[in-house]
Amino acid sequence: MSEAPVFAINPRFGPPISSATRVAFERLNVEYISFTAQNPYSWKAFLNKHYAMARAEQFAQTEFIAWLDSDVLVLGEPSQLLLAHDEDFAACAPDRTIGTTGPGDPFEPFWREVCRTVGLTPDDLPWIVTEQESIRIRLYWNSGVFVYRRSTEFSQFHLDTTLKVMDARISSASAGNYFTQHTLGLAMVLKGLRWRALPHSHNFTPPTLESYQDPAGLQRVKAAKILHYHDSMWPPKWGQFNSMMAASHPEVAAWLSKKPPMANNASVACKVFSRVLARLRQRKAVEYTRTCRAS
Repeated sequence: MSEAPVFAINPRFGPPISSATRVAFERLNVEYISFTAQNPYSWKAFLNKHYAMARAEQFAQTEFIAWLDSDVLVLGEPSQLLLAHDEDFAACAPDRTIGTTGPGDPFEPFWREVCRTVGLTPDDLPWIVTEQESIRIRLYWNSGVFVYRRSTEFSQFHLDTTLKVMDARISSASAGNYFTQHTLGLAMVLKGLRWRALPHSHNFTPPTLESYQDPAGLQRVKAAKILHYHDSMWPPKWGQFNSMMAASHPEVAAWLSKKPPMANNASVACKVFSRVLARLRQRKAVEYTRTCRAS
């Protein structure tokens, strides 16, 4: 899939991307799209994903559209992202996080209230098993990697569903109210999409960077095609990350060895601007939380 079209989309107001990033986009044939969405919850960072995907849906001409979080590293051909003729959607459930195991689970009231808001019940959600813990939970996808059939117009529907949940102002002492990831599976069920669970190899997060030192853990890392590395490529964990890549994917390690760890190279002015925006958005988040009702 190295020749697949790539869109990098910035859907809210903020500092511009650097000239070096623009040069890299041109070299890699990445189409950059920047706009300010009419977003009533622009303070909520996770909603950027929804608005970006809805905009990509307007530009893409491919049969499938896939979302990849910015903190992923593709280690091999992610062939599981290709949907079969009887599939409309695929995502992974690496771990439980705020997923519910059913009645009696501390997250169950939150899911019951969210489902009620969109016209479902928890029992409408299929049961799945998490990849890392092997826990049976009601459908709850990780939204860091997912793919769907473009003809379903899923992204706009997903955005609308998420805004409906946001408008309901549901809070939970157990689940919090800052994630929007739970609406991915809800929208998929509401839309009636035919789905398949992606294997852990296509949204792989090792429990710890040291896990590769265990033979079974090393085999799991070797099988990974899309690595969700989170903060592992920043300086504190850079050495461990390179060691894990050298043990599992030597060709990737050779490529990484020529690069420095990640760093924020924005100008001082852009950093100050970003901090000011972050404070303003945090205030709006606090105001929103005060109006939420507990579930």
